[in-house]
Amino acid sequence: MSYVKIVAEVRGRDTEFLSLLNRTARGLGTLGLYRNGPIPLETFQQALDAYGAAHEGGKTGNRAEILKRNNARNVATEMFRKIVSFLQSVATEEDIPSLVQAGFNAYTPKFRRKTVVAPAAG
Repeated sequence: MSYVKIVAEVRGRDTEFLSLLNRTARGLGTLGLYRNGPIPLETFQQALDAYGAAHEGGKTGNRAEILKRNNARNVATEMFRKIVSFLQSVATEEDIPSLVQAGFNAYTPKFRRKTVVAPAAG
């Protein structure tokens, strides 16, 4: 079994991150690897819906709404990290195309070996 790396950027603008989360949530529904995942898809989708609503409310500039948005983002981010960690632990190289199709950036890392230069005889 080979190691699969899944890269997920959780920083950046709320709109971009929310778009990524929604895209991957839809992809998780089609992903056979995630049948017995750590977080039910319904729970993850509810967190995304709450984040989306809080994002819209935070656009007004109201500090209470911005605090709600930040809290909702933290909850969604923590769930997303757990999902990525789970997928990374169960995925194999054969799963990479389906992971990419589901919206994840997955690849097999290439590890380099250090070359040791033999000391010159002399």
